[in-house]
Amino acid sequence: MDKKVLIMCTGNSCRSIIAEALINSQLDGMKAYSCGVAPSGKVNINAKKVLEQNNIWQDSYYSKHLDEVIDIDFDLVVTVCGHAQETCPTFPKKTDTIHVGFDDPDGKEFEAFETTYKEIKEVLLPKVKEKLKIGEEMNKKVFKLTDGVKINFTGAVAKEQIVKMVSNCATGACECMSSETKKKITNMQVEGKDGNVELKLSGDIAKEEIEKALAKSKVLNKD
Repeated sequence: MDKKVLIMCTGNSCRSIIAEALINSQLDGMKAYSCGVAPSGKVNINAKKVLEQNNIWQDSYYSKHLDEVIDIDFDLVVTVCGHAQETCPTFPKKTDTIHVGFDDPDGKEFEAFETTYKEIKEVLLPKVKEKLKIGEEMNKKVFKLTDGVKINFTGAVAKEQIVKMVSNCATGACECMSSETKKKITNMQVEGKDGNVELKLSGDIAKEEIEKALAKSKVLNKD
């Protein structure tokens, strides 16, 4: 499932449109959107030109208000101008937000748009990729404890992801673990943060049964 990224600026006519197009064309595993807090209602002709020049323009790109996309469950919101950073709203779902500012090329010669394109490609794309850990793998290690097992998740793992897996298991919504194994578990505890999460399962359970369940988990192994 693609990670969803929202690029916000004031007018949604230059910087955010360029960033949206660059992410969609350059970063696999991501779907970018853009919007403005006070949209101009049109894409700057030079922004479109620089995207066409680099063969990444799409007719689906247009200047729009935040209201049109606020209900999308974004994995990351990026503000590219100070005004958008200051007025960035609270989203329905808890969403990570970062600010990567660029000078506004609006009203300048075409060379300024080429510079903005280059800066966004060289500065913003690596930060987005690093933040969402695209290209990394999730690593899982299971350890046997005297009173159960411990699983260490590192790399491309979100704490929320493990919490969801535990919730599914507790409510019977998961199919990865056998009913016999579920009966053995007396407690499940999630600790840590994104990139380094620990799950402790208490009970008379074997390391091998948990490794087998992890391999079948739809939450951990979704497309």
